[in-house]
Amino acid sequence: MKKILLTALVAVASLAANAQVWIGGEVGFSATKTSIDGEKFGAAANFNLLPEIGYTINDKFDIAMTIGLAHRNGNGDYYAGSNNFENFDGMLDDVNRNAFTINPYVRYKFAKTGDFTFFVDGGFSYTMIHYSHVDDNGNQWALGFKPGIAYNLTEKVSLVAHIGDLGYAFYKRGDVKSNTFDMGISNNISFGAYVSF
Repeated sequence: MKKILLTALVAVASLAANAQVWIGGEVGFSATKTSIDGEKFGAAANFNLLPEIGYTINDKFDIAMTIGLAHRNGNGDYYAGSNNFENFDGMLDDVNRNAFTINPYVRYKFAKTGDFTFFVDGGFSYTMIHYSHVDDNGNQWALGFKPGIAYNLTEKVSLVAHIGDLGYAFYKRGDVKSNTFDMGISNNISFGAYVSF
């Protein structure tokens, strides 16, 4: 029994000695305005904050968690949106939206050349969306993979970009339900930064 406990303790200590904790994330802001023949038809502003914390297990794998907040201020007669984290409007008039998301994932680093590391993140997420003037909250569950690239500015600081995604999401708000399969690049590019300890 002592040998088993000692072996387990050595294994945990070895993992801890080789592991690094990192923090980082993404911040985003966007604004849109729509007019028809010079008449204002709708406008919106979006803000999102997506902090992350991760744990480097070895040269190939990290485990991490994103906990994010987003706000959308909509103002117009008609505003159509999709069911992703940045754009949870539906077709609602003058609706503000606040969203909270949690996203645990595993990062697999499959190639490295110089200061560049190529990886893919795979995980699941849950997002709760509250709309002003609407009784029912929206809920979204999603599974997906996001390829990305990291550039090491220094030994401790990295810039990271996610390029595209492959995923499935189920969204529900009251009687409204939707299923989405996404495989794209053009609208799914994001940037962030990480600091390792």
